[in-house]
Amino acid sequence: EQFASFFTNSAAPQFLGPICETLNLRPSGKFCTDRVVHLCLSFLDVAIELAPTYKMLKPHQDFLLYQVCFPTICLSAGDIELFETDPHEFVHRENSPLADFYDPRMSAITLVSNIVKYRGKYVVPTLLSFLQSNLQRYSAASADQKNPIEKDGTLLILGNLADILFKLKKYRPDVEGLLVTNVFPDFNSPVAFLRSRACWMIQRFSFVNWTDDGTHLRTVIELVLRSLSDPALPVQIEASKALKFLIEAEGAEQTLLPILPKILEEYFRIMNEIGNDDVIAALQSIIDRFGDHIEPHAIALVTQLTTAFNTYCDAGEDDDDALMAASQCLECIATVLKGIHERPELYRQLEPTLLPVIRRIISEDGDFIEYIEYALEILTFLTYFPEDISNELYDIFPLIYVAFDQWAFDYLGQMVPPVENFIGKNPSLFVSRQGVVSNQNMSYVDMVFSMITKTLTSTETYPGGFDDPSSDYEMRKALSLYMSLLLNCKGMLDNYLPSINDIVLAKLAEKVSAEIPLTRIDLFIVIGSALLYNPQLELMELEKRGVTQQVLSQWFRDAENMDKWLSRKVTVVGFCSILQIPTASLPESVKALIPQIIVIITKMTAKIEEEAKIPVGDEDDGVFPQMEEKEDLVGFDEDQDVHNSADDAYLEALNLQNLNGGGDELARFLMGDAYGGMDDDDDDEFISPLDEIETLQFYKGSLSTAFGREPVFFQEVQQTLPQEIVQLCQQLFVLADVQAQSGGQN
Repeated sequence: EQFASFFTNSAAPQFLGPICETLNLRPSGKFCTDRVVHLCLSFLDVAIELAPTYKMLKPHQDFLLYQVCFPTICLSAGDIELFETDPHEFVHRENSPLADFYDPRMSAITLVSNIVKYRGKYVVPTLLSFLQSNLQRYSAASADQKNPIEKDGTLLILGNLADILFKLKKYRPDVEGLLVTNVFPDFNSPVAFLRSRACWMIQRFSFVNWTDDGTHLRTVIELVLRSLSDPALPVQIEASKALKFLIEAEGAEQTLLPILPKILEEYFRIMNEIGNDDVIAALQSIIDRFGDHIEPHAIALVTQLTTAFNTYCDAGEDDDDALMAASQCLECIATVLKGIHERPELYRQLEPTLLPVIRRIISEDGDFIEYIEYALEILTFLTYFPEDISNELYDIFPLIYVAFDQWAFDYLGQMVPPVENFIGKNPSLFVSRQGVVSNQNMSYVDMVFSMITKTLTSTETYPGGFDDPSSDYEMRKALSLYMSLLLNCKGMLDNYLPSINDIVLAKLAEKVSAEIPLTRIDLFIVIGSALLYNPQLELMELEKRGVTQQVLSQWFRDAENMDKWLSRKVTVVGFCSILQIPTASLPESVKALIPQIIVIITKMTAKIEEEAKIPVGDEDDGVFPQMEEKEDLVGFDEDQDVHNSADDAYLEALNLQNLNGGGDELARFLMGDAYGGMDDDDDDEFISPLDEIETLQFYKGSLSTAFGREPVFFQEVQQTLPQEIVQLCQQLFVLADVQAQSGGQN
């Protein structure tokens, strides 16, 4: 804080004079490098957030905005020459993610946007007046007197203020007139870079609500579609990106659907000319939007996309644009596969096209590691939706194992879905299959167990002494594979139960005092799955190690923290499986805990039934979030420093770290909601024979069988139960009968 105060009040003001003098070199006709201008503007971007420096800058705002920033934002003669003579390089430069770090145009745009955002009350009226006069002057001038460079810079500023300024209630009504009057005509401009800017403006102002009878929307769609085949490549690129936004507008579907094949053809033509990930992302949005109509084009789409992917990959590591475009191709393929899920027979037809791509990515010793997530996602679709898995697909499985074992250990989370599909589609076939690994035969089951063991026996720790949450996340993913095997392969894995218990119980001992119980709960889910698999064998394993009572007692304590349906359901069916064993065959340590078991399963079953009555909220299907319409710009007075909640939270985390001498608070801030719990909301995605078990009926059936088998013992148990548990049990029995008659299921 002392250094920050010194910099704000003493150091920063002293830099302003030399920096402003440096920025005055170009307006004075003198030379100054782009790098120096970029750094000076970047410093001023910080200066406008500090009250002492902003007060000093405020009298010079007009100089800063109109003599420094605006000329910097406008295209230079070199930019125009590049646009006309080397459009590929122009597109590459305009879309470079590194531009923020070297391009003075980007730093000037950022500075103007932030002045409006943070100090708007002092600059917006004069800035809008300046921009409006530029547009009026261009419209009024004769053809030979028009200044397209000035207009392009004006539109660039207006487009960058779209989210900050023009979504406000005060200015939003002006957007439609701005587009119709000043942008629509530029689609027909003889100046190519203005046609490109017109397409870009449609992207920036996609939120406009057209007030006419739909003519304006149809007009802009037709203009953008025509621009897809514009002679200038940069115009084609911007048009393809603009269409991504227009497809969401109400009424756009009627115009676009009849010509969908022609649109797809134009996109692939552009993709063949240049690798641009934004173009492919726009194609992906179109496929996603018109998913119901994409089936007739699916095979052609996937064929074109795989061809493009291979082309981009062959471009070499130095072509960053091609590498990003290759990734986007795979994402686009996944979107197509999602769109045809109601036609599972198509997946088999696509295998000859997709399997070589998957093999190329997974089997190249990590050379294509940047694409492995996409390959695994594609593999998930191919193994999930068809009725069965082909031999060619099964042959991919050893490649997944080798990739995990040798270079893709960190991608277990993405491997789990296809692996679970392989297991669950035909468990007996999966258990019987073998593959060649390092010139030796190895069963698929052993491959899965090897992946699990490697994950659960590896630990990572942050400096400061606390567990790496991502490692815990990977452990939980590995545990879900145990669960998938136990639930799908009933009676086929008896010889594996000892090793499962060795690893799970050792990990449970490590996690018994962990502050975050997520991994511990997942360990109990595995034990519960083992009880459902074979309760007698699992209890024998626990008894052999002398830990039965400790495990069950900790399980009872953690039951209060189980708020997901999967952990609750597995706990209920696992404990109910114990009750299905005659008490004479139960260990004494378990027999003594039966009253507690009944209390736990009764409470959990009631919770499951109660939550099943809560309707699931409708999720927003829109691609674009609903806008919060504000009355006016909210900024800061000149005597206020700019601050926001993210900065305040970061400072608080740093202070807590210094006070406590550890990094836990900082890690919590940096990781946010992911800290300790990464992606634990995927219970709904877990599919297994467990889904076929109706929890309430299983609960009632297990208790009824137990009472009927040993009435005297369980009558004595009932007398020890709290009265509210007995009453709750009776209510659940009645509800079970009602559901059985109506066919209800939870």
